[in-house]
Amino acid sequence: MNDTLVRLAISQSELFSNWPDDAIARLIAQAQVLTVEPDTCVHRSGDPAEYVSLLVAGSMVLLREMSGGRSFTGGLHMAGEFHGLGPVVAQTPHIFTATCKERTVLVRIPGTLIREMIAGNGRLAFSLFAALERRHLRAQIRHASAAVDSTQARIAGLLKSIDARSVPGRAVAEVNLSQDEIAMMLGTRRQVVNRVLREMAEQGAVQVRYGRISITDGAKLDQMAQGDD
Repeated sequence: MNDTLVRLAISQSELFSNWPDDAIARLIAQAQVLTVEPDTCVHRSGDPAEYVSLLVAGSMVLLREMSGGRSFTGGLHMAGEFHGLGPVVAQTPHIFTATCKERTVLVRIPGTLIREMIAGNGRLAFSLFAALERRHLRAQIRHASAAVDSTQARIAGLLKSIDARSVPGRAVAEVNLSQDEIAMMLGTRRQVVNRVLREMAEQGAVQVRYGRISITDGAKLDQMAQGDD
């Protein structure tokens, strides 16, 4: 069972899209499956980066303690995404503390193996850097949105972005984020997020529950993300 899980996670990951079969086989041979219970910390800020992790199921929130005792939520990794590639390649410590929000299954590949393989064949790095560039571009788009878009458009865009990366085929899409986490991710206050979400709920786009938000009308959410009234 674990062998099949590892093989599928690695062969279908965007990180290894152009890797030859023999290189994929090396990754599969040394990868590990780790099942993490809800609210479990995978690593803390400042810990050495020892693995690249592929999320098979569940989700992982990234948190960083800032000056003055405040926290910053740097993002949410969903099933199908990767974690730890930048610090592993650069051999730098993790910036964020990573905590699993629900029962999460990770396929972990030793960072030493990935560095050894790309050092021996530089072409293997192409898909790794392409994946990092796509993630960087998404972050730039979020920063640009913060400067020009309304809070409603930014919240709607965030919910759309997270839902697009979650498991398809559900009758009602749910985003596993609290209002505090949304506020930290967008650089605003929880009271503002609460007010805007109530307005979005009144218009039928979402339903707000404790610790999660249900998307009840995707078309309305699209309009809100684009800033349409």
